[in-house]
Amino acid sequence: MHHLKLDTLDLLSINILVNLYEHHSATLVAKQMNIPAPKISRSLQHSRVIFNNPLFIRKKHGLIPNEFAKQLYPIAKEILQCSEHLYQLNDDDRGSEKSHITIHVSDLIVHQFPQLLKNAIKESHLDLKFTISPDSDNLITDIIENRINIGLISESNHEYLKQIDNHVDVVALKRLSHLYLVCDLHHPLLKQEITLESIAKYPYVSILGKPEHATSDPFLLYCNQHQLAYQLKNQDLINHNFNIEKLNQHITETDAVALLPFSKLYDHSNQMPNLHVCRLSEIETERLYLSINSPTLYLATKKGALSPNISWLVETIGHIVNRSIH
Repeated sequence: MHHLKLDTLDLLSINILVNLYEHHSATLVAKQMNIPAPKISRSLQHSRVIFNNPLFIRKKHGLIPNEFAKQLYPIAKEILQCSEHLYQLNDDDRGSEKSHITIHVSDLIVHQFPQLLKNAIKESHLDLKFTISPDSDNLITDIIENRINIGLISESNHEYLKQIDNHVDVVALKRLSHLYLVCDLHHPLLKQEITLESIAKYPYVSILGKPEHATSDPFLLYCNQHQLAYQLKNQDLINHNFNIEKLNQHITETDAVALLPFSKLYDHSNQMPNLHVCRLSEIETERLYLSINSPTLYLATKKGALSPNISWLVETIGHIVNRSIH
């Protein structure tokens, strides 16, 4: 039996293995992780030596994991998640020594956002600490009262942006012009033509509504404009801090459906065997956005001059978002 030299296996190599498994492309992984392509290749070769296994087979459609890699993937994924917890624990423990920058971002938006941001900070040789806060019942209030320094919000209602203009500065990062349907793998909707009307026949999970604007979701606005009856599954929008786990609970083994403007779930649907994720057709998407503004992802900060660290983060987060969402 081959002796594994695991003491030479670093976290970056594990991270690259996980990303190669999920994306099947060294070029795409290099872009996602902001790492030179040759370094990805060297890391993969290093891992192959450590495990004495080819791990991936190069085929027409990219790098395909072999059986050993399929067994290795959940272990490597768990190691990465544990490392995230350790980073967070270390950040929390040093809170009394350094001021933290708190960033609000849902895990539905960008894959591995904390790690991508850590990589960018390391490459820039900055002594900068941040905490991810995915939960906020009122993001604008939290920014005004300094509980959150930077927040990512998805918004299509220009009137709402005007309302908050006196309190926060918003920078448009990316227009979200696509929609992704999420439903149970065996949902009856999949046996018929998928249209806005057929979607409205089933309980709808809104991830874009806010407590004070329950119809800020473009699909709900469309239904109201066209007198299309709908059933909102998550009527109580007060605790509207969605993550993948909560969305899974609403969708799996139910007749509920959701429409998301973010590509993350679509890109990583192979990790969610109980869900069906597909891109809504261009015809239906154009119908929806014919008279309704498509949402834009904005970065919000408190009014006034920004510190150098926050200014750098604003620019860097913008780059990460534009690379990671399509």
